[in-house]
Amino acid sequence: MMTPEQRTLADAVAAELNLQSAPGYDRHWAPVFVLPDGGKLYFSSGRQRGQLHISASVADSLREHKPYYRDGEAALTSINVSDTKPAERIAADIRRRLLPEHEREASDCAERKARHDDNNAKRILALTKVAAPFGEHVQCDERSGDPRPLSIDREGKFRLTAKPYSEAVKLEIETSPEVAGEIAALLATL
Repeated sequence: MMTPEQRTLADAVAAELNLQSAPGYDRHWAPVFVLPDGGKLYFSSGRQRGQLHISASVADSLREHKPYYRDGEAALTSINVSDTKPAERIAADIRRRLLPEHEREASDCAERKARHDDNNAKRILALTKVAAPFGEHVQCDERSGDPRPLSIDREGKFRLTAKPYSEAVKLEIETSPEVAGEIAALLATL
């Protein structure tokens, strides 16, 4: 638990960095501030007495796109500083040691999110081309935006399932032997 002096110091450091308190965060445990890119800056008492632990996280919209790093490659997005340092010095430490690493991680996340969104758009377009002739619509996951597999059932004639992948759409057709021959003939003309 942070001491009142540490809380006051955290507020002074945030003022030096021109940061505002993050809305919706209970300041009872530790102060949280919003970074200019939408990420958060967290303050807590350090493991050792007389230390502040300061960490940064990417914006909520990028959090699920954090890359998996190998040993030693991960961005160092937390630091410990002495709570006897003045606010100006701690703010300088944050600018020099923490923010460049946070910006690298946020950039990696944004790049991964852009790739994910591009792949999603391609998968949705491919599924839409399958769904449209049947008057069906593509449904997407509310949280991730990923398209859900498409299932079309036509009164016992056939059941079509379309599953989107990054570079392909997998079609599974369940039908009677008679209709299967017609579908095979149609596919042979492609």
